[in-house]
Amino acid sequence: MKAAVLRELNKPLVIEEVGLPKLAQGQVLVQMQMAGVCGTQKIEVYGGRGPDKYLPHLVGHEGVGIVMDVGPSTTKVAIGDQVALTWIRPRGAVCESIRYSSAKGTVNAGPIATFCETPVVCQHCVIRINPAVKPEIAVLAGCALPTGMGAVKKAMPANPQGAVCILGLGGVGLAAVCGAKICGWPLIAAADLWETRTDRAVKLGATHVVNAAKEDIFAMSQKITKNKGFDLVVECAGSERAMETAVGLAKPQGGKVIYVGNLEAGRKIQIDPFCLIEGRWLGGSWGGNIDPEADISSYWAGIFS
Repeated sequence: MKAAVLRELNKPLVIEEVGLPKLAQGQVLVQMQMAGVCGTQKIEVYGGRGPDKYLPHLVGHEGVGIVMDVGPSTTKVAIGDQVALTWIRPRGAVCESIRYSSAKGTVNAGPIATFCETPVVCQHCVIRINPAVKPEIAVLAGCALPTGMGAVKKAMPANPQGAVCILGLGGVGLAAVCGAKICGWPLIAAADLWETRTDRAVKLGATHVVNAAKEDIFAMSQKITKNKGFDLVVECAGSERAMETAVGLAKPQGGKVIYVGNLEAGRKIQIDPFCLIEGRWLGGSWGGNIDPEADISSYWAGIFS
């Protein structure tokens, strides 16, 4: 198959022909329809994860495709199924790395790769979906949708009189806005540096938007929440400024902050510990902290039914 191979960090991906390995137990061969490009994938390619001992290797961790073949004892999906491909796996799932052949030698891959034509994928990384859903929509189920929605839904129950704030309105942040809307948060504030993104957030359910490049987000927070602060703040921007800002936006005595965004290796943030002493809670979200088998299908129904 043709595949985009990462041979050197911070260099363009190389399109190459690679040979497919024989399917092992628990593996699936997928004909890709569409792949998503995640910010964390860009960080990896540009060397933001630090030294990469697996070079050369395939990349891509979210997509949608059709099952072409299955390995021995693989019963989760069948030939012809449309599936979402996702890096988010059930807790405790064991997936073997996959190796492809090429004219230049072995090309490594993890249990999933999507920047290629027909990858071999661990069965834990595929979820059967409704074939009526168009690939350009279905691809969202691989990362942005479950990560953003899950971060909101798993953080805390919606407060009927409360307020949530989403920082960063890329694919994950907009999915978080959808999650807040579906969960029933009455006040949903969304902030970004770009008006095109805040405009989209309004269409998806945000009740208030902030252009963080032009407006004082703390002043806007006080106005929006009547000086109470937000019950829940979800950081999806992946920047030091957003992460540091998020903590101060949460209300004392019970406000919760969830980090979803990723920073490059070695970059740090500074937080005033008194913000935590006042009773705010700070944590992170790994893929929305979801159970992919149960949650992706339920989130799917909530948005696309």
